Amino acid sequence: MNISRRDGIIATGAAAVLIGVGVSGHYLLRKRHAPSPYDDLLTLLEDRDADAQIGETVLAEAEDFDPKTIADNLRAHIGKRPLAAVLASDVAYGRVVEAGGWVLPQTLGLLCALAAKAET
Repeated sequence: MNISRRDGIIATGAAAVLIGVGVSGHYLLRKRHAPSPYDDLLTLLEDRDADAQIGETVLAEAEDFDPKTIADNLRAHIGKRPLAAVLASDVAYGRVVEAGGWVLPQTLGLLCALAAKAET
């Protein structure tokens, strides 16, 4: 079976359009959150809603939580490193927080707490 060059170009173009529609549909259908001053940090989280629930538990057990100071400290601590590397470093150096019986890397716990603060 021979496919003409014209039919091949049309088929390739149609596939590209379908892929583009699928990708843009994903972005159109995802949940949107109100802008916050911490969005640069919150984009590091996979599931902001679930992480905000964890953050509520972290906040319930935190004595003092100033979101601006925490965000500034997190930006300095994370820098340009991948989040996975930062979390591994937290665990390696014993920087952990306990929340509701869960032990989390400190950076993750603080990011979750920021997500919870951003929702309120």
